[in-house]
Amino acid sequence: RVQRKRFRFPLRPIWAEALLGVVTCGAIMGAVWLANSYPWPIGIVNRYAAANNITVPEGGLFIAHGIAIPVLMAVAVGLVMTFITNRTRFGRYVFAIGGNPEAANLAGINTRWITMKVFMIMGVLATIAAAISSARQNSATNVLGTLDELLVIAAAVIGGTSLAGGSGTIIGAMLGALLMQSLQSGMVLLGVDSPLQSIVVGAVLVIAVWLDTVYRKRV
Repeated sequence: RVQRKRFRFPLRPIWAEALLGVVTCGAIMGAVWLANSYPWPIGIVNRYAAANNITVPEGGLFIAHGIAIPVLMAVAVGLVMTFITNRTRFGRYVFAIGGNPEAANLAGINTRWITMKVFMIMGVLATIAAAISSARQNSATNVLGTLDELLVIAAAVIGGTSLAGGSGTIIGAMLGALLMQSLQSGMVLLGVDSPLQSIVVGAVLVIAVWLDTVYRKRV
């Protein structure tokens, strides 16, 4: 806010920012409360008990509600990466390199070193994701996450990231990932075959890229 005021950019009133924060927190807490207001279906409870060798008591089996720890970790990572991309020099350099690497290099940005840092950050994030997946599955394998690249690219493009580079947000990519996971979970519940699921994901990616291309031509 201080920097925006310094460069005479338009500022929202403080009460508007406070109201936006309160409404956002209230919406999140309301969604959590609504999700915790419904008991687990009997079928899910029975399958959970059978999978964990638990005897279901007469009063029913209580399964804890709330927000899963991986979700909280994803939110924390998203906030940290949003701060890095929007509030640090490194984040600006990344967008500059994505938009025009040659111009960024001529401007004095060490494009190779910034690119190396990006790959290092991706390695750390992939390690965190692998640890969470291994913990959830209670097993580890060297093929974990294979062929998930298509889902990741589709999520990023749907979230507003341009394949041409130079534009995109962390929040948008996370919303795109949520949409893709919802689509994939829905196809699993409907009993769609795995090859057809890949075709649907590929079709969604092609449509998203096409829409991005059309939008960039109009702009």
